[in-house]
Amino acid sequence: MKVQQLTGIGKRESNQDFICIDRLDSGASFFLIADGMGGYEKGDEAASIVSENIFTFLNYVESVNEQNIQQAVQKANLALKQFNIKNHIKSGATIGGIIIEKNISHIFWVGDVMVYLINKDKVLFQTKSHTLINSLVESDSIKEEKSLERYKHIVTRSISGKPSESSIGYQSIRFSEDDIFIICSDGVHNTISVEQILEYIKRRNGLQELESQFLKEAQDNYSIVTVIF
Repeated sequence: MKVQQLTGIGKRESNQDFICIDRLDSGASFFLIADGMGGYEKGDEAASIVSENIFTFLNYVESVNEQNIQQAVQKANLALKQFNIKNHIKSGATIGGIIIEKNISHIFWVGDVMVYLINKDKVLFQTKSHTLINSLVESDSIKEEKSLERYKHIVTRSISGKPSESSIGYQSIRFSEDDIFIICSDGVHNTISVEQILEYIKRRNGLQELESQFLKEAQDNYSIVTVIF
């Protein structure tokens, strides 16, 4: 298993993304990107709090499953609520993560951090972001393509102290040799396509080349984790 990560500031004043790569006591590999929400305060601290609380909770569960991951997110949500009350602010984060044990992957997300599973250039699975655009498209409420732009950055779920908005998306997938997982924040997937990311990570110095493109083009914080088997 080859793991690479990259994060940067983009055109923002600070980096409010947080990457957590670690191993649970059970031996499972843990990968998470938390993206502090734009327009809110202390996004970098919020992303850190969310990541640490999810990881800590899952370190003590007997097994990894959808229910336990949701409980970990609820714990993170409560911690962030307490943080917001203490500091008299609004803060929050969106997340995308993978827990890998043996040949099973537990994919989970809240908001618009994307997770992809790819084999031989074919996207086998990708998360569906919790965004207002997706909600409106599903309900057939948008008829014109130009109407989408105004809703581009609005998420419908996040970890921000509100239990009603922190339900996870979840998928358990059995993976095989040559599979590739990619987790990326919206600063990545709003800048380049997953097909372009694949082209970069095939190259010897692909991540450095990818960073060069982000330094030129990324408007937002950008974070990416790749896991190659």
